[in-house]
Amino acid sequence: MRSCLFQLLAPVVIVFLLLWFGLPFGASWIATNALNSAGFTGTDTKVEVAANLPPRILLGHADTVRLTSTQVSVGDLHASSIDVTLANVELIDRTIGSVSGSLTGVRVPAANGGVVTAESVVLTGKGTAATATLTLSNSEVATLAKTQLKLLGINATNVKLAAPDKLTLTVAGQTKTGHLVTKNGALQVVVAGMTPSTMTLVESGNGNPFTFTSVAVNAASVTLVGTIDLQSLLGL
Repeated sequence: MRSCLFQLLAPVVIVFLLLWFGLPFGASWIATNALNSAGFTGTDTKVEVAANLPPRILLGHADTVRLTSTQVSVGDLHASSIDVTLANVELIDRTIGSVSGSLTGVRVPAANGGVVTAESVVLTGKGTAATATLTLSNSEVATLAKTQLKLLGINATNVKLAAPDKLTLTVAGQTKTGHLVTKNGALQVVVAGMTPSTMTLVESGNGNPFTFTSVAVNAASVTLVGTIDLQSLLGL
């Protein structure tokens, strides 16, 4: 009797174990393919899919999807590394409930055709409009402003940043004071008494996946806050 019962239950147990432990691996494969179809490229890319009840994955739902990679490129997003966790992901509908995580070495195109690099970016919030907090060195932003001014025919020297959003520079021996601002999603510098008085450092769109909403200068860094639609970029 026990032998017959075991023979009856064994296939059920095997199927259960395959579903419980095998589904996350299969879902990871599906998610990885979705990323590849969205144009995601990276090195040492890992996609970990998890659900509190793994059989829910059969319905296309994942409680979390953790993505780690280096030398990342997807759409307009380019970074040295990425480590983000996506929550409440619908793998079939390809929607993301929320995002949390960070990136390093994020390269954003400047208005002058160059590139400005954010040392780090912290992401949190909705998948379609996650809050992105970018940290750039003061020297990076000062060099960017100086380069942009030069392209406009203004040779500026001694460009310095100071809290909360101040920028000072010297033009033809005269010290001028300006401010970093965000407008219509772009990062700009406004210097009264100079022509032009407003210069865009980083445009919204045109290869920039972020829409900036605020800027603040700290002792050694500049904090840019904005939003990013990671759901569309990742194509999950």
